[in-house]
Amino acid sequence: MSPDAAQNRPPPPASATSRTLGLTGLCLGTALIIMEANVINVAIPVIRADLHASLAGGLWVIDAYTLMFAALLLSAGRLGDRIGARRGYLTGLGLFAVASIACTVAPTTGLLVLGRACQGLGAALLAPAPLTLITRIFTVPAERTRAVSVWVSVGGIGFVIGPFIGGLLVDTLGWRSIFLLNVPVAAATGWLVARHVAEVPLQRVPFDIRGQALAIAGLAAMVWALVESSVAGWLNPAVLTALAGGTAALVVFVTAQYSWARDGRQVLLPPAIIAARPVLAGLLGGATYNFTLYGMLIVYTFNFQQLRGYSALQTGLAFLPLTVAATLASTFLGARFITAFGPRTGLATGMTLSAIGLAPLTVAFAPYPLIAAGFCVFSIGMGLSAPSQTLAVMTFAPDRHQNMGSSALNTARQTGGVIGVALLGAVVATDPDRGTLAAIAIAIGMCLIAAATALRLIPREIIHTNIIHTDTSR
Repeated sequence: MSPDAAQNRPPPPASATSRTLGLTGLCLGTALIIMEANVINVAIPVIRADLHASLAGGLWVIDAYTLMFAALLLSAGRLGDRIGARRGYLTGLGLFAVASIACTVAPTTGLLVLGRACQGLGAALLAPAPLTLITRIFTVPAERTRAVSVWVSVGGIGFVIGPFIGGLLVDTLGWRSIFLLNVPVAAATGWLVARHVAEVPLQRVPFDIRGQALAIAGLAAMVWALVESSVAGWLNPAVLTALAGGTAALVVFVTAQYSWARDGRQVLLPPAIIAARPVLAGLLGGATYNFTLYGMLIVYTFNFQQLRGYSALQTGLAFLPLTVAATLASTFLGARFITAFGPRTGLATGMTLSAIGLAPLTVAFAPYPLIAAGFCVFSIGMGLSAPSQTLAVMTFAPDRHQNMGSSALNTARQTGGVIGVALLGAVVATDPDRGTLAAIAIAIGMCLIAAATALRLIPREIIHTNIIHTDTSR
């Protein structure tokens, strides 16, 4: 037997305990890299003061991570196919931990931004693997649905708990402790995955270097333009040129992917992944939802710290209702609701509730209890929408493209997030008044409602039976 054949043999069935521990490791790693996207938000004023950073520099500390995360996810999915999903996960986790140490000791804004970018690279290597590995660990459809729901829930909790953890660490141990905490968590996570998760069969697939270059150039140019607009203004020629160039590069990227695929060339995003309408709906829903979520957190952080004078810890505590409601919704509601009504209804209901939850932001100095109530409604919507996106994509992505399907979903989500931070962060920083906050709340709420039109892409006849009770190998 050849070495490749031996390596690609299906692993023996794992025990229930081993599957649970493996899932725990995969969930922890995902929560860690998702939390990193917004744990830093409440620390930006302190970091700017300590490192003498400009407003744009502060935004780049946030966006450098998410930009690299989003831009490299599709290539990271290909790498996972080549070297194995588990090996890609562990490699990304190791790089993330090393980059976190570099961020901990960074003496300047530039080096901190570089460290954040390296964290994003590690996160991109790690992110595509968990869904692929979960579908291999849990072969019974009902168990797989529960496992995916748990994984999505833990990731969502990791995101919304970020401001609280960040605020607590900043006010007690300093902003550098935010990065140092990643190291022991990454070590424990790596041990669980290495010991309890088996490798998946390898696929010898080439990389699409041209497509990756276009994706990075397009996203980087757009984000640079949005961030720099906070300093140079929206009509600055360099900002307008970068924005136009980035948009053009992304349009060329999408067009070229289809053209190259028709010619039989290897592409970064195989058209087969989004050929199914439910997959496309999940991708559009993920991008829109993360645009709203990341943007909302940036705007509320500004509201709490700049307009209300909250400290980092007070800001984190103010976000606690969001965390608690998201935990409860994900744990007790998400999977049950989707099992009963299907992902189409989950997406529609989730997006509608989240849009309603944004209503208190339309009043800059709304009483905090009203804001807390809005957080709870928003979180319930998130608990319904996120698992629906995941199940729609992973069920209908072709089996040979499972890793790329996961990468595509994460790319859509992170792209929405990085644009949300860059755009809404620049808007609120450029014109920081109550009217701006109200306009942003209305705009992102309308984005959620508009995105619900993507639900028309999911035929009603597959709402329940095919997604919840069908094996994902179809």
